[in-house]
Amino acid sequence: MLGLRLYWATTSAVVAAVLWGSIGVAVRLAEGAGGSVDVLIVGRALGASILSLPILARYRARLTVWGLAIALLGLAPLYYTYMKAVSLIGAALASLLLYTAPLWVVILGSMILGERPGIGGLASIALGVTGTALVSGVFNGGLGALDPRGLVYGLASGVSYALYMILARLAQNRGVGVLEASLTPVTLTGLILLVAIHPQRPPNTVELTASLYLAGFTVILPYILHVYALKHIEAHRVSIISLIEPVSAVTLAYLILGERLDRAQLLGAALIITATLTVNIGRQGKQGKHINDPNNAIDLDGPNEELSGEARIACSHKR
Repeated sequence: MLGLRLYWATTSAVVAAVLWGSIGVAVRLAEGAGGSVDVLIVGRALGASILSLPILARYRARLTVWGLAIALLGLAPLYYTYMKAVSLIGAALASLLLYTAPLWVVILGSMILGERPGIGGLASIALGVTGTALVSGVFNGGLGALDPRGLVYGLASGVSYALYMILARLAQNRGVGVLEASLTPVTLTGLILLVAIHPQRPPNTVELTASLYLAGFTVILPYILHVYALKHIEAHRVSIISLIEPVSAVTLAYLILGERLDRAQLLGAALIITATLTVNIGRQGKQGKHINDPNNAIDLDGPNEELSGEARIACSHKR
């Protein structure tokens, strides 16, 4: 029975990562069929807001100031900048720039949380910066071939993702429940982006279909699968499995969209993923005393469940 649960938990983590990795492909396909990226951004966020309401009602999650801050400063900019980057530079490159987020967490964490990065953190920053430069074409003269706005949006998505993680950590350290720090901001983000972007027309059939997929299969379902995985696998292991996300994004972009990375960009991708793995391993070392704690399991039987620090933070780190 234990082995079967471990199998399904691992499978859930993998499927969640692949679904998150499909965001860029879905956006590009919808754009190619006549969809507007701005409408898709609002559609994804607003659809997820509506779909999250039954879950929040079921567990009596509350709207908090922290939830608003996470949505306004982290999640809303993340949704916007990432999908804009996908539109301008493609799904593969956008996903890799997004996955510089753990490196920004190291940098911003030292500034906001007073956390010293250590040798491992500095090494991950060096790897990540080099990888980002390779992916962007800085060393091989390919920088001019990419839309600079897309590169800015891509890096901004990584920073936004990092802010989302840091704010969620701060909120939970101050006693905010896991749902209030993770799913409640999703509900607020839809309203924030609807007001900020204010589409001038209702969605067409393509945009509506894509928005339903993006909301259901790249926000709500992977979140549920991620939480299920965290119930049966240690949080640091789930975070390592999540490295499948950028790999699947690049693979899907190649298979479905025909997007190709040159050798330098592939090397850069490997460095970014290695840097992220280095950060995860460093976090595992710092929180090692929690890793084999049975309290790491997440059980959504109530709105303010008691969780170990590692598991609570990991739960709120996925968008």
